[in-house]
Amino acid sequence: MPHLYTNIRSSAKRGTEATAYLKNLMVVLGLATTLYAQNLRTQQGPLTPVEGESWLSHLHRSFEETAMGKTWRLGPPPEVPGETPASSASLHLDSRDRVILRGADLYRLNCEGCHGEFGLGAPPEIGSIVNPVRATSVPLVTQRMKSAGAEISRGQAAELARQSKTALLQRIHNGGQDMPSFSYLSDFEVSSLVAYLNQLAGVPNAATQQVAVPESHTRVGELIVKSTCHICHAATGPNPGPAELAGGAIPPLATLTTRSRPAGLIRKVTRGAPVAMGAPPLSFRGRMPVFFYLSESEAADVYEYLEAYPPSDATNPHTAALARDVQIASTRGLTLFQPGAPQPNAQPPQPMKTASALRTWLLCLSFGVFGLLGAGFVVTLREFRKLSTEAQIRRSLRTHHVPQAVPMAVAPPLLPANAERFCAPSADSRGAGLECELDHGRM
Repeated sequence: MPHLYTNIRSSAKRGTEATAYLKNLMVVLGLATTLYAQNLRTQQGPLTPVEGESWLSHLHRSFEETAMGKTWRLGPPPEVPGETPASSASLHLDSRDRVILRGADLYRLNCEGCHGEFGLGAPPEIGSIVNPVRATSVPLVTQRMKSAGAEISRGQAAELARQSKTALLQRIHNGGQDMPSFSYLSDFEVSSLVAYLNQLAGVPNAATQQVAVPESHTRVGELIVKSTCHICHAATGPNPGPAELAGGAIPPLATLTTRSRPAGLIRKVTRGAPVAMGAPPLSFRGRMPVFFYLSESEAADVYEYLEAYPPSDATNPHTAALARDVQIASTRGLTLFQPGAPQPNAQPPQPMKTASALRTWLLCLSFGVFGLLGAGFVVTLREFRKLSTEAQIRRSLRTHHVPQAVPMAVAPPLLPANAERFCAPSADSRGAGLECELDHGRM
């Protein structure tokens, strides 16, 4: 009995240790999943300069013939002569860190300039994005088909929704006949954007699927420039004067940092500013829309991005950034490594850990944790079964008390005095023995 209780206590201890081991595995799995998600969310492609002609030039449309890139809000009228112009000295660039962008922010930075605040667009030139997004929802597809008198199964609705979602993602990544490509958006940025589009279109439960993406301020500036500014402004080109501006010329993005200081650009983007146009130059309201939905910090990100990554038409988008770094290094008396140039004491390049390799490593780690979790579950289940069996034995012993065995002398059976033995040959002994019976009838 004592060793039985000892085994039960040891089994209970093993069960407790197995439970703690399982809990630790779950914590490790949660941390690994969180780190993996954070790593994927923070992944974005390398920042590159904006390149090429404007989207309006690509479509061969003039600024007056389109609704693209317009908010239909203009800046303040020109100042009355003799008045002191409004000062923008209060605008300053603070020490900025990374920002968290949600789907609504990504929509503002990339889509609102053409599709408007509610995604309705400007038909017939710019279509609404509400119905295409609704077509990706199985409940809304089923509801729409039912209202049209066509009953479909859930499987058929799911297939239609899948096809619509594929077409929507292809349009975002590759663009269309009148829509530019947003191939510079990362997968998580697209996921966050699509989640907000679902909410904008009234897809059920879309509010619970919003995704936040951490971004750098330079990345924010890149998104605004490539999606909103590049609609009307070419990357490079001649810097127009007042006469050219009056004739409809639009300054290229490469000249914006030389035409104004950061405070001036922030003011022009968020509130509007007069422009000197004509010959002789006179102050006019100008044609550039006011992007009231952009904050001053986001407008400052535009200036920072254009300074850090000057627009270029080079085949290699990194050429302009490399030339800038070489120029900065030369002014500081440094020598910057350039591809193809011999370097003293040059070390062989070390392999870099790419984002895909990191994703693969984290994925393998997740599978390993899942394997450990499964092994821990099996061990725990086995220990609990042992514990349950021994507990049943213990309850049985408590219910039916079994006394310890005491050695006793075996006494021969007492026979009555008048008992007579009658022995007859055994039927199955084949003569080998006798079968004796006690006849109690003659007692």
